[in-house]
Amino acid sequence: MEVIPLFPLKTVLLPHARLSLQIFEQRYLDLVKDCLKRNAGFGVVWLRQGSEIVSTESGCSPKLADVGTYAKIADWHSLDNGLFGIVVEGEKKFCLQASQQKVNDLWMGDVEWIAPEPVIELPDQAGSLGQLLFQLTRHPHVASLNMKTEVADVETLGCILSQLLPIDESVKYSLLLMDSLTRLEQLMDLLSDME
Repeated sequence: MEVIPLFPLKTVLLPHARLSLQIFEQRYLDLVKDCLKRNAGFGVVWLRQGSEIVSTESGCSPKLADVGTYAKIADWHSLDNGLFGIVVEGEKKFCLQASQQKVNDLWMGDVEWIAPEPVIELPDQAGSLGQLLFQLTRHPHVASLNMKTEVADVETLGCILSQLLPIDESVKYSLLLMDSLTRLEQLMDLLSDME
């Protein structure tokens, strides 16, 4: 078991994929500064219920997903709107055993790491998915993330496509929970339904 800082989001992050974030709350500015200084990361966990922003208004209490992705900062920059922008890349999955908020409202989580899957080379029938990934990464917003465009294994392709496709976050979360072969099969089914 390990204790790591958490960044709850209304968005799911998968391993190997990248996500652009705008940082404006002090708790996350401090977290990013600390992570850059120590070359460390934090856990991105899907916020099933509640708000990403600290609020004093009464409402539903935050509900965090049971599985998240450890992320490292791949790039950072100042944005035109004056906010601080970062690009994070998912590295590995974890099970969230317990979570609590510190005095500064930063979430901390007790996590157990999920063992990495064996690398499986892409089957021939996945060629169309590789072409789709290449097309998606040519979009200006996606291109700005500098994500991998050529991948040779099932897990990386499945995770990046799951991140980029316009699907509901609950579906992305279910894809996060799957093993790499099942995820790829599910993506093929989803794309078939979209046609």
